[in-house]
Amino acid sequence: MEKASKIKKSASFFLRFLRVVAVLVIAIALAKLLISLKKEPEKNEIVKTPPSVKVMIATPVPKVMTVEAFGTVKPRKLVRISVEVPGRIDYIHPSFIEGGVILKGDLLVRIDQRSYDLNRQAGQVRIRQAKTDIKSLKQDIENLKNDIKLSKLNINLAKKELERVKALTENQFASKNSLDRSEQQYLMARISLQNIKNRLSLTDTLMEQKNAALTMAHVDFEKADLALKKTQIKADFNGLILDKFAEQGEYVNPGQTLGSIYQKDSLDVDVRIPLEKMKWIESLFKNGNTPYAKVMVANFDSVKSYVWNAKVARIKAKIDEKTRTLPMTLEILNPDVKIKNIFTLKPGTFVKCSIIGETVKNIYVLPRYLLKSDNILFTVDDNYLKMKKVNVLRKFEEEMVIDHGLNPGEKIIISPLPGALEGMELSIKQNGK
Repeated sequence: MEKASKIKKSASFFLRFLRVVAVLVIAIALAKLLISLKKEPEKNEIVKTPPSVKVMIATPVPKVMTVEAFGTVKPRKLVRISVEVPGRIDYIHPSFIEGGVILKGDLLVRIDQRSYDLNRQAGQVRIRQAKTDIKSLKQDIENLKNDIKLSKLNINLAKKELERVKALTENQFASKNSLDRSEQQYLMARISLQNIKNRLSLTDTLMEQKNAALTMAHVDFEKADLALKKTQIKADFNGLILDKFAEQGEYVNPGQTLGSIYQKDSLDVDVRIPLEKMKWIESLFKNGNTPYAKVMVANFDSVKSYVWNAKVARIKAKIDEKTRTLPMTLEILNPDVKIKNIFTLKPGTFVKCSIIGETVKNIYVLPRYLLKSDNILFTVDDNYLKMKKVNVLRKFEEEMVIDHGLNPGEKIIISPLPGALEGMELSIKQNGK
């Protein structure tokens, strides 16, 4: 039994071995068949071709140098409305609200005028009273002058009577009592004249007092009239209400702010220019001239494309110590233009400003990415690479301006060229192919 089992195991192992051998033989046969059926590959000779590049032709052009800066729009003329007299507000213009449009001469605010009107009337009464007093004094002066004339006549008569009585007394035709009465009458006439003259001499001082009283009455009237006028606050220009701090019916005191208004169509932008950029615009400040500028809304896609004209209005008095920049103010020339009838330029708008500087001629304006390290440009000269060192006058955004190192008509490589070597052979792509 054990012998028979060993024989079966040996036979089974032999059969498996035969199957493996058969599979290997078939696989080797198929491999030889496939190799015999494979065609011999064609042999091609490798032809070395120079790298192809795209080029642009160097062409000198005039270039307007601009200086860009950012700033915030502000009103050129901003007036804070405050009262000068106390009282209760009895009228406010319907458009006296934030964003309201006000026309020149419009009554913005009115304080209750009744007490101020009464003070003005009282001033008029004092003026009339002072004028009446002066007129009465003038009449008194005229009367005193007439009294002096009459007193002089009375003195002359008393003097003649005294002389007559003296003559009669000397001839013993008149008594001593008659002489005494005549002398007394003559003395009384002289005293009366002196009293009138004394009263007349005082009239100059009285007239000065009356004139001073009249002048003071006029001053009081003008003060009352001015106070009455100050109860009304009117707009001095066409403008827009920026803010409002009071309502009708409120009691206000002198100096209290009621709101603010800025002049319509008068907007400025304060910008700061780095000192190294001033060389592009400083020549335009000669003979009192100032450069023009363009203003556009920054960070606002819906109005980014619209440009407002502007002009440099003035340069500030000193350089900013922290940023080492020169502050200047741009005056916007057309701020009232609307965009799509919705947006107009308003105070607080963040804007981008481009100041138009001098024009430089015969320069080359190229993309900045063409410039290699050490200010090198790749050019093609008779189908060979030539590395040219150039002088970059200015780098601005994605452009660069070259003033030396290039000649008109030179071919500048604008496509990538890895492994570039001076003098390597190149081919130029035609029509971008």
